[in-house]
Amino acid sequence: MKFFLDRHKTLLPRVDVIYLLTRTIILLSLGWYVLSGRIPGEDHTLFYFILGTFAVHLAFFFIAMKGKFDIKLGYLSAIVYDLILVPFLVSQTVCIGDAYSPFFPLFFVTVSVAAYVLTFWFSLAATIAVTLSYAVSVYSAVTVNYLFDVFMRIGFIWVYHFAILYASDYMRRSEGRLLKLFNTLNMRTSELEKSQAHFEMIYENTRILASILEPDAVVKEVMRIMGSILQYRAYAVIFKDKWGNFYYRARFQGGQNNFHLKAIDVSRMELIKKVADIGESIIVKDTLSRDDVRTLDDGTRSLMIVPMTSHAHTNGLLTAESDEVNHFSDRDLQMLSVVARSAALALENSELHKKTEELTIIDELTEAYNYRYFVQKLQEEKRRASRYDLPLSLIMVDIDWFKKLNDTYGHEVGNFVLRKLSGIIQRCIRDVDVFARYGGEEFAIILPQTQQREAAIIAERIREEVEKEVFEARQYGKLKVTVSVGVSSYPENGKSQEELVAVADQALYQAKGEGKNAVCVI
Repeated sequence: MKFFLDRHKTLLPRVDVIYLLTRTIILLSLGWYVLSGRIPGEDHTLFYFILGTFAVHLAFFFIAMKGKFDIKLGYLSAIVYDLILVPFLVSQTVCIGDAYSPFFPLFFVTVSVAAYVLTFWFSLAATIAVTLSYAVSVYSAVTVNYLFDVFMRIGFIWVYHFAILYASDYMRRSEGRLLKLFNTLNMRTSELEKSQAHFEMIYENTRILASILEPDAVVKEVMRIMGSILQYRAYAVIFKDKWGNFYYRARFQGGQNNFHLKAIDVSRMELIKKVADIGESIIVKDTLSRDDVRTLDDGTRSLMIVPMTSHAHTNGLLTAESDEVNHFSDRDLQMLSVVARSAALALENSELHKKTEELTIIDELTEAYNYRYFVQKLQEEKRRASRYDLPLSLIMVDIDWFKKLNDTYGHEVGNFVLRKLSGIIQRCIRDVDVFARYGGEEFAIILPQTQQREAAIIAERIREEVEKEVFEARQYGKLKVTVSVGVSSYPENGKSQEELVAVADQALYQAKGEGKNAVCVI
């Protein structure tokens, strides 16, 4: 059975010092009483013994306050000591007739300590003991006329006991509520500090996002943030193409990243389209309660979907999954939204950067690469071919009688023919080939890892396609255009890019000299 109330965790002032001070005052008062000669009788030895034991008791309590042993033992010793000492003092100093003793108030000290430190039933037992000891100590001195006074004093003892008991219990309950409030406040403060640190970390990483100018690098950084910092169980980056189709650009599932593109069946994931259309984030508390979404992992129970929106345009979404029902909070949604907005801006910046770069390397009229880019790429491909012992070919294309066409029909028609011819040539070559406008009506095509024989076949295909094409020149009617083509290859025609260009140019003019509309390979 629990004997003492638990007062280890408290915000209220400890009564130890107050109680020690009170006991010291009692000791001094008792000493003054003894030394003043007011004690009846001539032999005061017993009273001196009481003073000594009282001093020892105070020393014992003081040592307990210093933590040498449990302070509860100090209070218990005080209660037991008082139950022995106070009745003796009262019995020795009681007034015959009214049963009053100057040491009677010491009973209130005993009762207050018992009510404050003991549990209810033990404090009640201590008060009963005080009542009985008082009654026994004054029994021989009380008369019938003063019996009412005795009962009044006993009544005061009990009223005082219950008052202290009620006040102690009220303070303890209030203290419990206050401690609970402080604990809650500390917990919320700790969560706020963690959230602030988390947000600062996210903002720092999203700042890095803003400096990335490659879309693939942006995607990888977003995946790193969601994995390393936000630590989601499964997550994905979803893009939407210009036709409104959705596909996974990157995803983390089964403990590993996957950057291979994967189309999304919108008929089975209508929620994806809905979030993209309205541009608002959503938390799915329990995925088993919805049939309009499919998750990356089978064990997923809750889901967040956040649109990547920039300037009111949604170009993708971020998803995060958890295996716990209702796992994500509004704070989680807010953090992922910060990442999503930063990712959207980074992707937009990378797209603008790409377009800006294209403007510096793309010929505006023909949409082919310009001469500066051609020189750079030819140098790179020549270096690669030399290092890995690979073939490399170059095709030069020139429009026959182009000056006469310009003089006859004007530069507007000439520009139209250049644009049309650019489209024909791009249809005839591969994606790995580099098509550039070399200057005026002359074009160049770099063919990596292509031998001379294969390059000649491609050159002949270009010549044939141009010859078959009918150019609609508006009010001038239909025009026929031909081209002359020269081919050079590495290593057959030279070791440097300058030699390759010179040989291809020489072959081109040889084709023109042989009657035009021809392919020449030197």
